[in-house]
Amino acid sequence: MASLKGQKALAPQPMRVDGNAVVITDKVVLGASPGLGTPASADTLDFRIPAGFQLCDLDLQIDDADTGAAFVFGVGYRAVDTSSTLTPSSTYFAAAGQTTAQAGGRLRCTFKPIKFEEDVYVQVVVGTAPAGITGNPEFVMIATGNQLGPK
Repeated sequence: MASLKGQKALAPQPMRVDGNAVVITDKVVLGASPGLGTPASADTLDFRIPAGFQLCDLDLQIDDADTGAAFVFGVGYRAVDTSSTLTPSSTYFAAAGQTTAQAGGRLRCTFKPIKFEEDVYVQVVVGTAPAGITGNPEFVMIATGNQLGPK
């Protein structure tokens, strides 16, 4: 299983701890160089969310990332720290079987707001890999929430 990281996923994320709302954007570029390749089943596309962030809205703007109609995925989260006791969820934001990447479009996730007390990755979990990829399609994460700070 590969974890394909968003362009900002390995950088520290700011947290002002003032309750202000912010939008965090990041993207994963697939396909041949400069892209990260073609994801396989069980791979993840990872986008970092900082500790203390209350995530209220999550959208994925996705280019056509499949030359066929095979690509399905779910959207969840997992801790950045591999020794964390946080229970991961592969489908908290969107159930497995999402098809938006087959032709492109916007996936608007529906969920109760959730506050993370530690850095997490919002992860797109590949269920079935794309039949093929043409060009360099992008998965863009648009996360809106409040900067509350960790406890």
